[in-house]
Amino acid sequence: MGSETVGQIPLVDLSSEHLNPGSSSWRSACNDIRKALEQYGCFEVVYNNPSIEFHNRVLALLEKLFQLPQEIKMKNVNPKPAHGYMGKMSIFPIHEGMGIEYANDKDECQKFTNLMWPEGNDHFCDTVHSYAKMVTELQQLLVKMLFESYGIEKHSESHIKSTTYLLRLLKYRRSQAETNLGFKGHTDKSFLSILHQNHVKGLEIRMKDGNWVSYEPSSHTSFVVVAGDVGMAWSNDRIKSCYHRVTVDGEEVRYALGLFSFLTGLVKVPEELIDEEHPLQYKPFEHQGLLDFYQSNNSQNKGDSNMVKAYCGV
Repeated sequence: MGSETVGQIPLVDLSSEHLNPGSSSWRSACNDIRKALEQYGCFEVVYNNPSIEFHNRVLALLEKLFQLPQEIKMKNVNPKPAHGYMGKMSIFPIHEGMGIEYANDKDECQKFTNLMWPEGNDHFCDTVHSYAKMVTELQQLLVKMLFESYGIEKHSESHIKSTTYLLRLLKYRRSQAETNLGFKGHTDKSFLSILHQNHVKGLEIRMKDGNWVSYEPSSHTSFVVVAGDVGMAWSNDRIKSCYHRVTVDGEEVRYALGLFSFLTGLVKVPEELIDEEHPLQYKPFEHQGLLDFYQSNNSQNKGDSNMVKAYCGV
């Protein structure tokens, strides 16, 4: 139990069966989560799921999904930025990604499955939905623990009710591309993002000193939790959004999944997080409004956290 640092990224272990709300190990884990997000903008969490069998099954299905013809994959259309199919882009030739919005809803997984496999593929639908549900539960647990550490647990239920989830299915293939950059440095426009991957390294996180640290999962039950710009704004700059990128050097294919959380309604800094030391930094804003602002902006620095300051900073 407790936190340690893995290659400079803090690790929080939530796999213990004795982790009960109110216990000292629970309180200490709540504080570890808050401190990691404040100091690093990210941490590795070890959870009690998935089993090695389920982990392997999910990754095998990603392989089958990305083997589908290009014209099929391109049916995954969504007007929101980075929500639908992305691939074969000249700037990121080794990156391919697809999205299932509201993936914790079985019907949405079914719609996506029907697009990809009109003849049906229950195995894919059931597995991906089970995965999305599992990571949604982890995300909601982390929100409760973070809110409790700030002493604002009374707000956690309404926050969870106003959250929607996007599951991104990702592939990075080195092949003949001249670049090894899978995705350039950026901060996520989510509240929190939870990433899971196969054994192929690639995720790199920029530390406060400007150095990049390469992340390597410590087990098949490891996830990386990344604070997005909306998490930073909500927390009144107490939490730092995490600047990260993906580079893939070897010939092996890197498969990963990301669950991104978005908020509906007005996002406001909780009054309890405003004080003399932390005067209000952000006006109330709509998460979708930030995404629209991001999409319409052509600035070179649109990938970093200055965008949220430009959009709704005080």
